[in-house]
Amino acid sequence: MSYVKPFRILLADDDDDDTFLFREALGQLPAESELLIAGNGMELMLLLHAEELKPDIIFLDMNMPVKNGLECLTEIRATPGFEQTPIVILSTSIARYLWESAYNSGANLYIQKPTSFAGLVEVLQKCLSERVNLASTPDVEQFLITN
Repeated sequence: MSYVKPFRILLADDDDDDTFLFREALGQLPAESELLIAGNGMELMLLLHAEELKPDIIFLDMNMPVKNGLECLTEIRATPGFEQTPIVILSTSIARYLWESAYNSGANLYIQKPTSFAGLVEVLQKCLSERVNLASTPDVEQFLITN
């Protein structure tokens, strides 16, 4: 019998509805996963420093109270051991200055939050199936995913 390690996913998002939908969409995927949730950027950073096992992938909402996604991204990339952890930014906004800042700060993908549940399932499937490819910085043309 072989044991497959579940994906350890960390989501930082202050919107309870978005968090609920993320959890539900994750449940639609065939991959075994473990989801940790932080309600804001400060909670996220506390979790990262407190957890013994680091996440396989981090999803960051861009607009969070206390500490936003970009501030978290910068801090995570400066934390030893997290330089190569795949980080996906989720945002309703695709303003150029936001995604360029995320790209320049070391995010692996910038995804406009899908407008449908099926779209969210599809995005999560893509991110989890390609997590090895997410470990490197993509070309800017592949970085931004819009609806």
